[in-house]
Amino acid sequence: MAKKSEGTIKAKTIFEHLSGIKEKKIPWESLSEVDKKSFSPFKINRFLSMNIELLPIVDLLQKYTVNKNVTPREVYKLYLDILPKKKSFDKYIKGPTESKYNTELLKYLSNWYKVSYREIEDYLELLPTDEVTSILKKYGLTEKQIKGLMK
Repeated sequence: MAKKSEGTIKAKTIFEHLSGIKEKKIPWESLSEVDKKSFSPFKINRFLSMNIELLPIVDLLQKYTVNKNVTPREVYKLYLDILPKKKSFDKYIKGPTESKYNTELLKYLSNWYKVSYREIEDYLELLPTDEVTSILKKYGLTEKQIKGLMK
């Protein structure tokens, strides 16, 4: 059921929806309208896929559960029926968000090799420092500037 705080109704969080599906087995009909609107099949799939035991099921069903023809109600009921009644801690795995390399460095090398920043990051794992320095010198950078970029 939706939480009330200071006169406004708060929708369930993703974790409360997951708990309702996996642990408490709360039927769709007993959810408030606010909770029904806050249910996102995409987010549910994303979080369920963090559980290695559920991954094959989620992978199999994903093409159907995020389809425009399938309603959130149907997705909720599907997972409610399929998933075992079990409490679990599923660690959310984040991808890397920031590059460990200076953006200016990536810009110069990306321009030099005519590849994307992502590919340049891979190159930097393999390129010797003196080669990178040589390329940067060709762009007219000083030793001090190069040292600043290589940090």
